[in-house]
Amino acid sequence: MKQAYINMRNFWLDVNNLENRKGIIEVGPDGVCVAGIEMAVADGGTVKHLFLATNSLGDSSFYVENNSVSGLGGLIGGHGNEALQEAAAHMLAYAGKLTGKMTALAGGSALPPPSSPSHVRLFAVSKTKLFHIELEEKKLRDPAHPFYPFFAYSQQTLGFFRQQHEQAPGPQGRA
Repeated sequence: MKQAYINMRNFWLDVNNLENRKGIIEVGPDGVCVAGIEMAVADGGTVKHLFLATNSLGDSSFYVENNSVSGLGGLIGGHGNEALQEAAAHMLAYAGKLTGKMTALAGGSALPPPSSPSHVRLFAVSKTKLFHIELEEKKLRDPAHPFYPFFAYSQQTLGFFRQQHEQAPGPQGRA
């Protein structure tokens, strides 16, 4: 992983970044404050990563490793985009319900990246623990899978980020 991507990833995975922010809501029995997904994507002979995270304040970000000088592209969203905020809030709510089915790591532990482009890492962060699970994307697309709602809302959130990007004026958008 490229350093700029690692820095933003670590920022979102460190719940201490939220401790002085007013309005933090803890979701579910384990008090989840942040949730998201990470995916690996084959890009020629290399693997690049995509990272989506949201918190209980309604902030969301999407980061992607790319070939720019910094090695990082991304979008910040949430506030002012009701559809994105709603999808992200549902993703967070489902993450809070599913921590018992995830592996729990002590706070400050490193989140392993997805093992391959066919797998997705889902995660949730509380004030004391990092919860995660890696599953095959193909299985997550089955509506009967217990993690389907978490994954489906993450995909909706990504779609709203894409829509936000395409509607942005200037060279980055299509307006």
